[in-house]
Amino acid sequence: MAPDDALVSKMQAPPSPRVGIVLEPLNHPELGPVAIDDGLFAIGRTEPPFAGYPPDVVADLSRRHARIFVEGGDAYLADLGSKNGTTVNGVAVRQTIVRLHDGDEVGLARVLAYRVRLQPAPPASAPAARLASLVLEPERPELGLEPIVVTSFPFLISKVDDAFSRYKDKEPHQVGYLSRRHAHLFLKGGVPYVEDLGSTNGTFIGAIRLDEHAHALEEGDVLAFGGHHFVYRVRLQWEPAGPEPTVTRVSFPTAGAVAAADADHTTFVASAGSFLDIFCADDHAAAQEDEVNPAAAAHPAGAEPPADARGKAARMAAALLEALGAAGDADQARLRRWLAVPAALVVAAVLLFHVSGAPERALQGLVDSGDFTGAARLADDRLARDPDNADVKSLGTEALMKAELPQWMADVKARRFDRAAQAVARMRHLSRNNADAQPLVAEIAWVGGVEQFAHARGGADAPVRNPADGARVRRIVRQWQDDQAAHQRAFATISAYVPAFRDTYAQAASDLRKLALAGGGNGNDA
Repeated sequence: MAPDDALVSKMQAPPSPRVGIVLEPLNHPELGPVAIDDGLFAIGRTEPPFAGYPPDVVADLSRRHARIFVEGGDAYLADLGSKNGTTVNGVAVRQTIVRLHDGDEVGLARVLAYRVRLQPAPPASAPAARLASLVLEPERPELGLEPIVVTSFPFLISKVDDAFSRYKDKEPHQVGYLSRRHAHLFLKGGVPYVEDLGSTNGTFIGAIRLDEHAHALEEGDVLAFGGHHFVYRVRLQWEPAGPEPTVTRVSFPTAGAVAAADADHTTFVASAGSFLDIFCADDHAAAQEDEVNPAAAAHPAGAEPPADARGKAARMAAALLEALGAAGDADQARLRRWLAVPAALVVAAVLLFHVSGAPERALQGLVDSGDFTGAARLADDRLARDPDNADVKSLGTEALMKAELPQWMADVKARRFDRAAQAVARMRHLSRNNADAQPLVAEIAWVGGVEQFAHARGGADAPVRNPADGARVRRIVRQWQDDQAAHQRAFATISAYVPAFRDTYAQAASDLRKLALAGGGNGNDA
């Protein structure tokens, strides 16, 4: 049926307020603030403005590090599995999405830190023309493919979306070459772009496989997903700019209805998706459903794969190519050397690469099951051999806090300071290889020390007994006042893992104010 006959319903959506985002540098003021005026902002060492920064500043950024985007008038940050991690207010963002608030502190790979500033943005100037639709016309209609009409953005290319899953019964192997999160189409400054989302078998414009960058689409571009089957020519229809268009929601027929309506002649009108869905990381099980297309990495769209490309050795080599794209720079050089060895060794290298992720998966499983003590011990063992593994450090820190902190807080509240000290000793032992956890353990020990001192002197507001007592009071208060920002950062991180720590910290802050007054200070900074 024709596009106008598709099951389409339209509703007018109120426009979301525009959000202006500015990233104010905290540790490299010479780089200047970063103003974000698009709905999607790419963070990576080869993306602007980071590509223009000194190489030593951005060396630890991944090429596809993170994305900041606006959805429904709110700002969000998504980590894209970066090697050296992303944090918000000191808490690691592990392949997930975090809503940004004014004043949040964003850390990138432990080398760049920014303060987030949000404010209403002025209305965008109206363009002379607006993209009315983007049509993906099949290059090989004899394969039974039908056009896809995209009228609202963003749009996710996915093996489970109706536009492609409808071919699963007829061409399951070809649909298998697509990933669940394969690529997406979005608008930037009114211009359509395509970005590969780290798919197994790639996205191509012509004969070129896309790298980590988004690419603008032009009339007549040949766009392919996963190899040589799902290949389309881009057609753009522009119209004079006017009021905000309606948001299209498409109700696709059920499988039975499609069969009854002769699905081979159905043009799909694709509805807008959501950046929240697009950047939500697939779980491990879903990722394993992606098949490996041995021809995709080496053969452009439209080319048939050679017969020998279907051999097991070629499949394993393709898996290694995918691993190469996901690895960090240090691992990439090593993996490239593996590609030069005979096929049997390539297979062994691929297996070794995938098995190397087993401790991380086991660690995540322990955390998810609530075995925080076991997870903390496993993380300590792993970090003894791989001290820079950001994922293990983050998971190990979370496990350590959840394993020891609740009982430590109970002991401090009950004035069992000897048992609290034993818990701190265990935390120090399990964080000896974890640079992320060490300052948090030091903060916990410091808070416990404040409470123990206040209790020993008969209360935080007890009068100063002698010069020695007065000197110690002033020393503790000065430690707080001289490094208050570091205390606050540690507090925010610990509380993100164990929210009940806020009560213990509030009590310590109250005692510090009383100590400051008892020691002759004004207590305002506490």
